[in-house]
Amino acid sequence: MSERRFGVELYEYLDAPTVLEEVQLAEELGFDAVWLGDSQLIWRELYVLLGAAAATTARVALGVGVTNPLTRHPAVTASAIATAQELSHGRAILGVGVGDSAVRTLGIPSASRADLARFVETVRSLTGGETVQGAAGELRLAFGSERTRPPIVIGASGPKMLRLAGEIGDGVIVTRQARPGERLQAMLSCVREGRAASAGPDRPFVVCLSAAAAVHGDRQKAIAAVRPHAARSLLTPLWRLDADAQRASERVRAAYDYAEHMNPGAAHAEAIPDAVVAQYVIAGRPEECVEQVGSLFAAGVDEITIRPYGVDGGSRRAMLETFAREVMRPYRARAAPVR
Repeated sequence: MSERRFGVELYEYLDAPTVLEEVQLAEELGFDAVWLGDSQLIWRELYVLLGAAAATTARVALGVGVTNPLTRHPAVTASAIATAQELSHGRAILGVGVGDSAVRTLGIPSASRADLARFVETVRSLTGGETVQGAAGELRLAFGSERTRPPIVIGASGPKMLRLAGEIGDGVIVTRQARPGERLQAMLSCVREGRAASAGPDRPFVVCLSAAAAVHGDRQKAIAAVRPHAARSLLTPLWRLDADAQRASERVRAAYDYAEHMNPGAAHAEAIPDAVVAQYVIAGRPEECVEQVGSLFAAGVDEITIRPYGVDGGSRRAMLETFAREVMRPYRARAAPVR
C-alpha cells in the first residue's frame, strides 16, 4: 500500500452514543479508518456499534480491532462481519488476535496460533459463501459472497505471531515497541518471512501500527495521559526490555487490573516512569509527534492507528481534534508531493 493512512482506535469504555459521535467526528476530521475493540465485559458491544457506524458514515473504513477465536463462534463472527461489510458497502475490516482482555476477564487462556489460523480460514471461507466442515456437519453462510468477504488482518507482537500474520493475513496490526527503529524493523522482518512462506507472497497486504497518542504543549502532561497504554505493553513483553522498563514491567504485572484495561484512569499505570512510557507511544509536543509519525511511516508502516487519550482532564474527542489539527494535517502537508 503506497498511501500513508491514519486510523483511530476507539475503545468502547465510553457510552455508546459518545462512541458513535466520535466515529462520525473521525470521518469529518479526515481519518481514513476507525477501529472498535471487542471485550464483552468491559466495553460496549462491538457489532452493535459497528453497524451503527456503518449506517451513519460514508467514507471511513470500519475495523474490528480485534476479536478472537474463543468468545465468538467463527460462524457468528462470519455473519456479523459480512453483515457489516454489506451495510458499509465494502468498508469493513476484520481484525483478529488470540484474545486479551475478552478472554482474561472470563478466566480462560488465550487461543493458540493453530486455533487462530483455523478461525481465520473458516471465517474467510464462510464470508465468501463457501461451505466448510463444522463439528456436526457442513456449514454455509446463506448470504456469503465475494462482496461480503472482508480483509482479515492479524494483531501480532511476538516473532511467531508476526510470521503467522504474514502467512495467513491480508495485513497485520503491530503495536509500537521500545527502540522503535530497531524493534519495528525486526517485527516487520518477521512479517516478511511469513509472507514469503505463504501461498500468495505478492498479494495486497497492509501494515498497521497501533499506538496510544496524546499531543500537548506540555510534553509531561502528554506522556502522563498515555501511561495506561504503556502499562499494557509492559504486562506481557515479547521483546527484550531495558533495565528501567524491566523494573516497571514487574510492578505492572503485580498490579494489573483487566477491569481497567486501557482505561485512562487505570491505577496500575502509575508504576511506569515517563521515560519508559515514551518508548511505547506517540506523545509530546505537536512538532515532536509529527516527527514520530514521519519516522514510523518511513520505516514501512502503511497506517498509523492512534488510540487517543485526553490530556489533563480533557476528553478523548478533544484529543481526536487536536491530533488531526496539530499532527495529521501538518504531516500530510509536509509529505504532499510538490507539483
